[in-house]
Parts: sequence; structure tokens; C-alpha cells
Amino acid sequence: MHRFKNQSVSYGLGRVASAIALLALLLGLVPPQAHASVTVLIGEPFGSFGVMMPVGHAGLYLDHVCADSVTHLRLCRPGETGIVLARYHRVANIDWLAIPVLPFLYGVDRPEDVPQFMTAQREAEIREQYRLRFLRDIIPDGPNGSPAPKDEWVETIGVAYDRRVWGYRIDTTPEQDQRLIEYLNDRPNVRAYKLRTANCAGFVANMVNLLYPGLVRHDKLADFGLMTPKQVARSVARYGEAHPEAHLTIWEVPQIPGTLVRSHRVRGVSEIGVKSPRYLLSLSILQPEVPIGCAIAYLGHGRWPIGKGATVVTAEAWVNHTAAPLQELAGPEKPTTTKPTLDTRETRDTKNTTPSVPSQ
Repeated sequence: MHRFKNQSVSYGLGRVASAIALLALLLGLVPPQAHASVTVLIGEPFGSFGVMMPVGHAGLYLDHVCADSVTHLRLCRPGETGIVLARYHRVANIDWLAIPVLPFLYGVDRPEDVPQFMTAQREAEIREQYRLRFLRDIIPDGPNGSPAPKDEWVETIGVAYDRRVWGYRIDTTPEQDQRLIEYLNDRPNVRAYKLRTANCAGFVANMVNLLYPGLVRHDKLADFGLMTPKQVARSVARYGEAHPEAHLTIWEVPQIPGTLVRSHRVRGVSEIGVKSPRYLLSLSILQPEVPIGCAIAYLGHGRWPIGKGATVVTAEAWVNHTAAPLQELAGPEKPTTTKPTLDTRETRDTKNTTPSVPSQ
């Protein structure tokens, strides 16, 4: 069990930006956000593992839940924009981390600091700078004070540089948010990841079911019993469509243009067997019954287009807790949506005491 020291770190975007946001709210220049919400975030697969297992990654964004540290939650204060919760395979000995939404997506504290073009070197610099400020006690330096070795921790910061992210949002109540906070704060936060039974999508499914009991269920046919990011998003989408009062909204955070390889489409398990050439070709020769079974499962249960009807959300939407772009998406009237587009310009425990992180 890791033990970490407390660090006092200021929250938000700084005194000036916070004062401006508060003044705008008092003057009625920014519409108040009507509802708290939970958003299932689905990151597209990328890299070698993403090619081998293109199911993507799942996280949970709560816009009224913030954090005193990367492992201790609380309700947000005025002007804060919430955190993203996600389970990881190997980050220290921790099961889940809470990262403010703007650093999670872009690795910076202010929208104006988000790079418009990304390279591998610049991405590494942004992540190392954030680690030094907020994660150093759980992600120690390399030998002789050198930057920390590249490992799974980098996927907690600046995810929009590596992949496109889809969001499926529904309303929550203060009581639901408080229930989730107490549930996670009162339990040991010790690594529990298992690919089949306790993966990132399973964590998100459990948290959504804590807020809305029974909302997310396994698709035992199309995904062969494995909880996948796509299945979690599909469950939330179906619930929102059946319950207009939940104000379902779907949005896309585009991958930042640059020299990094573009992410791939999110797939379910049976869909991989049908649409991934590397598996389809080899299995058709070695075990032809497998792709046939995958095709039957996919055509019967697995067809669902992720991202359909999504509205693009850019970094400016996260300026403060009452950001107008997100409020417009969450309003009671159905928003005017645009089809998602792919940028083609470039291709490519008991409670732990951990270092404080900034709330946005």
C-alpha cells in the first residue's frame, strides 16, 4: 500500500479567471447550469494495443463532483467543472484516479493553453509538467531525477491528443452525486483491474448503476459476457432515449490535429471478429466457426453506431462550471446536432492521502 503526503494546491483557473466567472454569473451574462450530470466518456482505441483489442477506454465525467486529491472526492464549489474518474491497469497500486476534466482531456488548466497542433515531444512535455505539479508522489521520478518512465499513467493526462472521445450525458441529482462520493471515499482504492471481470468499462458500469440501479447490463451474446465501453455508452443512450427527463446529450471531443497517429473506431467483441481483418482472415482459415458465430452475434445484437448525432465540444466549453456551450447541450429542448466528423489533416484501500489536484 502506497502512502502519500498531503500537498496544498490551489484550485480552478486562478483568482482573476474565477473572479471574472463569478462576476459574469452575478450579472446574468452566463446562464446557470440547470442540472448536475454524469457523462460516460468513451475514448477511441489507439496504438498497438488499440489495434489488437479495439474496444477503447471508458471513463466517467461528473460535472458537480470534484476532488481534494486524485483519490478523494467532494462536491464541487462554485466555478469548478468536475472530474473524470477512470480505472487503470497499472498506475501505482491505485484502482481509480480522479483528474479534473480539462487536464484529463488536454493536460492544461486553461482552454487558451490547449495546443492547436500536437507532436509526440510536446505531448510528453505537457504530461511531465503535470506529473511534476500534481502526481509526483504516486508517479515518482526516473533515475537521478529524470522524467518518469512512460507507462500507463500518461493515459490519465491529455487523452485528446491520442484519441477522439465520445460523451453520453444524463442528469443526476445532488443525492446521487453524494452517494457516489461516499461510496468511493469509504472504500479502499487498491488496484483491482482484471481484463475480463474488472476492466475500465466494468468500473464505469458499476458507477452508473450506483446512480441508476440496473441501467447498464452485460451483453452476453454480442460481447460474450465482457463489459465493453461501447456497451456502457449504448446502455446510457437507450436509457436517455426512453427517459426524456434525463436530458440525454451526445458529444464529441475531437482528437487534436498533429503528427500523432489517429485513433480508431470503437468496436464491441463480436464486431472485432467480423470487422478486424487480422482476426477475420486468420480465424476464417483456422477456426471458421468463430467468425460465423461472431457474425450471428453482431448482426443480432451488436450493431449500434457510436457517436451518432453527436455535437462537437471544444476546449472553450470547460472555462468554468457554468459554461454556456455545455448548458446549451444539456437544455430541455433537443439540440441541433451535427454529424461527427473525423479530422483528417494529420494521421497517425482505506482512504489514501494523495497529492492535491486542481479543480477546474
